[in-house]
Amino acid sequence: MVEVAMAPSQWERVGGAPAVRAVLDRFYTDLLAEPRLAAYFADASVESIKPHLAEVLKVVLGGPGAKTDIDLATYLTRAHAQLAVSAEDYERTGEILVGALAAFDVEEDIVATVVNALKAVAPYVISATA
Repeated sequence: MVEVAMAPSQWERVGGAPAVRAVLDRFYTDLLAEPRLAAYFADASVESIKPHLAEVLKVVLGGPGAKTDIDLATYLTRAHAQLAVSAEDYERTGEILVGALAAFDVEEDIVATVVNALKAVAPYVISATA
């Protein structure tokens, strides 16, 4: 019998849950350092939000046990509708996430996957004009 080795998922290549937690810690530290973006989190606990973004990244990067039955459009719209996120702020938030990924030397193809996911879900998060 010939065994075929499966290529590791992007989730595995990035380092799995511990690495994603580290990236998200850096991401939220950098995000909250910008007053305009920090204002979105004035009434929220970042620690309670991190697991949600970690789950989204698990889906995007092919992590084990990812909740693939989520209606992401509805989920993201409900989570962000009351925030009136502008396109400019969404773009800056994406830049900060890419910076956090780069700080941990995440490979370019994985960063590209995250960037493409950010572009795909933007209409469900952006609800205000700058």
